Formats: sequence, C-alpha cells, structure tokens
Amino acid sequence: MIVIVDMGATKTDWSFADGSTVIRTINTKGFNPYFYSTEEIVDLLRPDFIEEDLSDISKIYLYGAGCSTQEKKKIVKNALLVYFPSAEIEINHDLLASARAICGKNPGIACILGTGSNSCLYDGTDVIANNPSLGFILGDEGSGGDLGRELIKAYYYGELSTAIEIKFEEQFNTDRDSLLTNIFSTDKPNTYCAAFAPFLAQNIDEDCINKLVVGSFNEFFERHVSTYDNYQKLPINFVGSVAHHFKYVLEEVTKNHGCRIGTIVKAPVGKLIEYHNKYDA
Repeated sequence: MIVIVDMGATKTDWSFADGSTVIRTINTKGFNPYFYSTEEIVDLLRPDFIEEDLSDISKIYLYGAGCSTQEKKKIVKNALLVYFPSAEIEINHDLLASARAICGKNPGIACILGTGSNSCLYDGTDVIANNPSLGFILGDEGSGGDLGRELIKAYYYGELSTAIEIKFEEQFNTDRDSLLTNIFSTDKPNTYCAAFAPFLAQNIDEDCINKLVVGSFNEFFERHVSTYDNYQKLPINFVGSVAHHFKYVLEEVTKNHGCRIGTIVKAPVGKLIEYHNKYDA
C-alpha cells in the first residue's frame, strides 16, 4: 500500500491507496518545516497515527509547501519515520506534485490555479524553472483570491452591471460599508476573496464578469506562462479548483496566447496515484 500526502500550510490530506484504489483518507493539520521541528511534527501527528497499524505501508510520497531543500525534507522525513519506520519515504515540494500529476513524464508547463497560483517549467522529470507567484498581496494572478479581489474592486469602482451588482449584494447579504469592514478585519484575505470565485463562475456569461475573469487569466499568462522558454510549443497544463470551474474560459485564453491546452484537473491526488503506480511499481 502506498500513501500520497498533500501537505499545505493549514491542512494535510493523506490518501492510502492499494493499487489505483483509495482505501481511505485522513486529514491532519499542516506542518510546513519552515515553522515546525521534527519533534513538533511528531506531536502533531500522534492523535491520528499512534494507535494505527501501519506495517502494510510500503511507500510514502509527501508533497508539501516548504519541502524544497534537503534540510527541510529531513525534518519531515524524520518525523514520518517515527510512525512509518519500514516505509520508503520520498519528500518533494508541492509544485512537483502538480507537475507530475498533470504532465506525467512529458515536458510541459504546469500551472496551479486554486486559492493561490503558481507555475513551473517541467522537463518530464524535474521542475527546471519557476517564476515566483509572490503571494496574494503582490501576485497570485489568475487565482481564486485574485478573481475575488478583482470582483470586489469592480463592485466598488462601479464596473459591474446594475443587475450583477444587485445580485452580488443579495447573494452575500452585503453592501459597500460592511464588505470593506470584513475584508480588512480578516487575517486571511486571500481565502476571504477566493470565496467569491463561485459567484463569477455562476455569472460568467455576463459581459462584465467575463471581462474580469479573462483579464485575470491574461495577466497570469503574461506574467508567468510567457516567461518560460518555448512556452508556445509546450502543452499548458492546469490543476486546481479555479482551473476546473473556469475550464472553458481558460481554454479560450490559452488559445488566444498562441498556446495549446494540455490537462486540466481539479485535484492532483488521483493523477499522482496513477503516476506512482505506473512509474514506481
């Protein structure tokens, strides 16, 4: 049995798979090694694994934020060995997970469009170039956070149609005063703004909404995708909820930039299980 671990800053998803079948999943807190020591990770995982019989686990593939250097990988690996002492453990950065999931062993450009955004140039084995996303405050173009932020700006600047403006206020039970208060009082503005992305998907046929979404995706292409060598000759692949829900808009934007679309998946886990069963069995 193998385990695919998708580790983020706030939560970690563990998928236990026998062949191509996911037997069960476990959700724990996230444990970025830039902020957690080996001992702290061991303590964090104890409630979920201390009484588990994990002897049938042969391999663990963990992909996580902060797992980009050997030093940080070692912190996580030493913690996992406490609970999986006989398992072979491979730890990599989460960007490689996306590349493997949507590109397999083929060269291409791998893009993440979820709450945040990121991208990389992948040679079929390794990530060989990565234009930084800069996070929500300075970047994250094309992400759910960026789309929600642009919607809010359009609302305040009077760029939405009257019908959409009314619909927006009714659906979220908000107005200009309360919306600003909520934005500046939250400690996670990216997540708050990303929550408005479904509204954009529901109203994508409205000109003002379509223009906003296309503009965000165009900026993602111009600042990220187009920076990679031979980007118009490689398939552009996407993973993430935003890529999934705005698939048809994304396909059109990709075409308009002289590029060809590759794979679009909502989440990487299924494709990662497929990848490791095929290449590491």
